[in-house]
Amino acid sequence: MANPFFALMINTFKEAFARKVLLFIFILFSVIIILIPLIINLDAVEVIPYMLQSDPNFSYDKFVLTVELAFISQVPFLVLMMIFIIMASSFVPSMLQKGYVEFILSRPISRTTIILSKYIAGIAIVFLAMIYIIFPVWLIISIKTGVWHFKFLYSIFWFTFIFASLYSLIILTGLITRSSILTLIFNLIIFFPISAVFSIRDTIYKFISNKVIVFIFDFFYYLLPKPWDLRSMCESTINGSFNLESGFFYSFQPIITSIIFIITILSVSIYYFSNKDY
Repeated sequence: MANPFFALMINTFKEAFARKVLLFIFILFSVIIILIPLIINLDAVEVIPYMLQSDPNFSYDKFVLTVELAFISQVPFLVLMMIFIIMASSFVPSMLQKGYVEFILSRPISRTTIILSKYIAGIAIVFLAMIYIIFPVWLIISIKTGVWHFKFLYSIFWFTFIFASLYSLIILTGLITRSSILTLIFNLIIFFPISAVFSIRDTIYKFISNKVIVFIFDFFYYLLPKPWDLRSMCESTINGSFNLESGFFYSFQPIITSIIFIITILSVSIYYFSNKDY
């Protein structure tokens, strides 16, 4: 008999495939992977490094790094996370459909196990998706240019962690609303524009002197997930600009507060689900 925890994880994988979202992700990523070697082989692109070598400050390694960082820049990040949010928004509401939720709860599985299995399965799907897109891109660029920049692979773990922070809130929203549409809309808005605006709060503060508004901004900034700050940290660790000049806590603040957020929201989700009658 299969372990109930892994059985629930497998069901989440099956659901992702059944709803065609995972298939869409696979097709989209496959097209990108196919296009990369074709683009790199274009004569116009081949000429770029030689044109840039007229600059005495030109570094081929930096050129490759720039190309790699383009794949994890803000626009691709926005599109990628929105796709993942769309995929995950139905996981919990579909589980809570009448008939199915009674069937799951009738099995000898704790409600904590049910929530954690959903959470880990969603993260596993995104982790595998990130490997599928990032590793071939890195491999193709490395073989073509001869520059093996292993730090680019860090983005697999960074993007998975970013999704993990967002997914914890998706689970709680799904439990409360029991609606895929409401869960999707709410979490898309939290991701963009709300968290994106909070990520540039230092710039906004240059134009705001009201301490009450600053306090409100700070309050919600630390309360909500920080996907855009984490993306910036991902970029800085890959390009080598990350440092601890601001102090340990401030430098790692997005990671520390995101971990606290995940633990808190998952705990609330488990408590809510454990005490809810279905």
